[in-house]
Amino acid sequence: MRTLFVASVVLLATTATAAPEDDVTPRTIVFARGEKLIKSDGRGKSETELATLPAKKPVRALRTDAAGTVLLADVGGTWSWMPLDGSTKTLTDLACEAGPAQLSNDGTYVLCRAKTGSQVMNLKSGKITPIDVPTPGARLVGNGTELRLVWADGQGVWNAIPPQKKQPKKVAAEVPLRSLIVSPDGTHAVGVYHEDVYDTLRTTKPADVLTVFALDGTAARRKVIQNGVPLEWSQDSKWVLVQDGRSACIMLAAGGQYKCWRGYTAAALSPDGKYALLFGNRDMPKKAPPPKKGKKAKKAPKKKAPEPEAEPSGEAEQPGDAPSDEAVDDDVPLPPPGGPVALYRAELNGAFTKSPQLVTRDIAGAAVWIPSAQ
Repeated sequence: MRTLFVASVVLLATTATAAPEDDVTPRTIVFARGEKLIKSDGRGKSETELATLPAKKPVRALRTDAAGTVLLADVGGTWSWMPLDGSTKTLTDLACEAGPAQLSNDGTYVLCRAKTGSQVMNLKSGKITPIDVPTPGARLVGNGTELRLVWADGQGVWNAIPPQKKQPKKVAAEVPLRSLIVSPDGTHAVGVYHEDVYDTLRTTKPADVLTVFALDGTAARRKVIQNGVPLEWSQDSKWVLVQDGRSACIMLAAGGQYKCWRGYTAAALSPDGKYALLFGNRDMPKKAPPPKKGKKAKKAPKKKAPEPEAEPSGEAEQPGDAPSDEAVDDDVPLPPPGGPVALYRAELNGAFTKSPQLVTRDIAGAAVWIPSAQ
């Protein structure tokens, strides 16, 4: 009985002190460092070299498919790709013109700009099929037999069977002014439209506003972060990564709730929207030494601490900071910042006062979450 009692006490003590389940370490991220792509866990630990890059060419964008089987990269303005099965450590250039590029959800196809119009490239067979649609805003959505092409032109936003655009259906009558990004499942999109916003309690004024809308032909739109620049959807089509002036935000598409971190630049969103990768200040402010005894301390000039802080979540129908870069005809809507920056991990859950956690101080270029631990 005494032995059983002691064993029970030890078991209870072990259970009580056990660490909570880690939801970050099993995750995988990829980021650029010098002339290499580095793979690590979600905390920036267990680093391994994934690929070698061309010398002195910046990595402007990294993308992957829903299963994490393929990596798409914009290196110095040239799109290239590699499988994530460990079979190679080099990127293969794609015959894409400079401009936007998107992977299909299963990693089989790349939709990118051609010399005239757009083209779909089969990464397995190498076959290239031209498609007569504008490249900005276009996306392959769905999987397998449900694969569809969504694009926008002067007549509206369309959904059809690729590559011949069979059975076209107008899913939105009015085309966004810019920043059209379609969700991976093809049911919703975000984009900037002319809307009326309140400038006083009783009067409104016209403004360019980021909105979320369903691709069902009803043309119903809901205002979200007014000055936000959308960067990408989560793979589950529920969350959107947005840059609102000097703040990086994770926004819930259905409902508009959001969480922002001031002083950071958005880099990538995890497949389930729980985490974001952010670029931030590498050099945190140093505390001034205490004054010596017997002498009157001189007052230091007031300076704004560059260390970023998280902002509270709430309904995103409010004006934000000054509008950010609004490039719409480029493959990178928000290029990675230059200078001494570090990579941070922000968490959607928890108190809004929790600052993003450092992943690595040694980064130069883009970053991405890999949906599965490849």
